[in-house]
Amino acid sequence: MAHQGSSNMDMDATAEELMAIVSDVESYPEWLKDVKRVEVLETDSEGRPTAATMDVDISIKVVTYTLDYEYEGSERMSWTSRPGGDIKQVDGGYTFEINDDGSTNVLYELAIDPGFPVPGFMLKRAAKHITGQALDGLKRRAEAV
Repeated sequence: MAHQGSSNMDMDATAEELMAIVSDVESYPEWLKDVKRVEVLETDSEGRPTAATMDVDISIKVVTYTLDYEYEGSERMSWTSRPGGDIKQVDGGYTFEINDDGSTNVLYELAIDPGFPVPGFMLKRAAKHITGQALDGLKRRAEAV
């Protein structure tokens, strides 16, 4: 059964700037410490990845899976995993919403089913770690630009 989690954070960047960062999936190892390798398999007409395979360190081992990406303008990027990876299912997305002060609220959503027995508290802790790392890493990356 999949565990779902989400978290959000305000960032001093535009939705377009944030979308440029998250859609550059090949750079994930530079700002997401658990992502060890990314290989883009397919791109759309705008050059954005529509499929990529990545190796991710989940503490007990490095897992490999392939994600398919979809885009909704500069407001949302979502993904779902293809069958056959080391993890049964990984779905999620970034949603960008402009605040009244010009900053952007970033919502990170994640649903993960490892496909092997994991105690519920560990799966909840892992989802919290992943969402926190994704938002913290994105904020640092956006502020460094």
